[in-house]
Parts: sequence; C-alpha cells; structure tokens
Amino acid sequence: MRLCWLLLLFGLAACQEPNAVALKLGAPPESAVKLRSFEMRRFDGTAGNVLLVAGAATLQDLGFTITESAPDVGVLVASKQRDAKEVAQVAGQVALAIGLAVLGAPYSPTWDETQSIHVTLVISPDAGGRADQARVSFDRYITNNHGELWRTELVDDPKIYQDFYDRMSQAIHIQSLEVGGPSS
Repeated sequence: MRLCWLLLLFGLAACQEPNAVALKLGAPPESAVKLRSFEMRRFDGTAGNVLLVAGAATLQDLGFTITESAPDVGVLVASKQRDAKEVAQVAGQVALAIGLAVLGAPYSPTWDETQSIHVTLVISPDAGGRADQARVSFDRYITNNHGELWRTELVDDPKIYQDFYDRMSQAIHIQSLEVGGPSS
C-alpha cells in the first residue's frame, strides 16, 4: 500500500515543473506594475523634506489625520473614517432576508457599514540622486453592520492617485512661494 502512495506522489510531482511552481509563489499580481505607475511620482529639484511637508498638508486638506510620522526616513501614515453603506447593497440584503424568512430559512443580512481609509506616503531619493520620488498607497478597511472587519481593499483607481499628486504639486508650489521661492 505504501508503495502505491509513493508511486502516486512521484507521478504527481513529475507532472509539475518545479521552477514554474516556484516562480508563481510570492510573485506580485500582474496589475502590480500598473498600480506602481500611478502610485509613484518623481519630483525634480524638490527636496524630500519639502515633499513630506507638502504631502502632509495635502493629506490634511483631504480630511486625513496623520497617525504616524517618521520624517527621518520620509514616511507618513494617515487615515480617515467614512460611511460605507450603499443603498442597493442594503436593499438587496434586506430583500434576500425577507425572501428566505418566507421560506423559513434564517438569514442575517450583512452589508458594508463603515470604512477606514489608510494612506502611506514614502519619500525617497531617486537612484541617480538628482530628484526625490514619492510613493503613495491607499487602502480601505471595511466593517460590516455586525461590527466585523468584512474585507480590505487596495484602492486602485488612478483618478484618486492623480488627484492626490495634483493637489500635492499645488502644495509644493504654495510652499515655494511662502519661503521666498520663484515669484509669480
């Protein structure tokens, strides 16, 4: 019997290419390069500390509260709380609960209730040392109507990242005017 199991295991192992399986383990999703393209911006001639101050101002203007700050290494973490209810989702869950109740099946409807949006901003020098770059990422932590963490999502809408960097560029411009930079 053991011999049969061993032969079966060796047969299954022979069907898989070890390198192909190993390459898939821990590999980033195919969308990672696309996501990185709108998470990152390069700022020529703008020092990292200026980017960090402008990033903090931008996040606060967008309603975020800075929760962690490590200016020595160029990192800011911020968050804000928002309602996550969607009328269609709640209505669908309630209708399903009513339908199942008519059939005598117990059902506890579940929908998105609140969300905590987290953002991380990292400022680092460009590899060539001629510029600094910023990388921002947005995540949502959604809690359901039962008070449970329901799901987490990486925000991958390019418009949100573009809006953040547009506002941050404006903050950099304002900051340069305040410290006696180029006049308008």
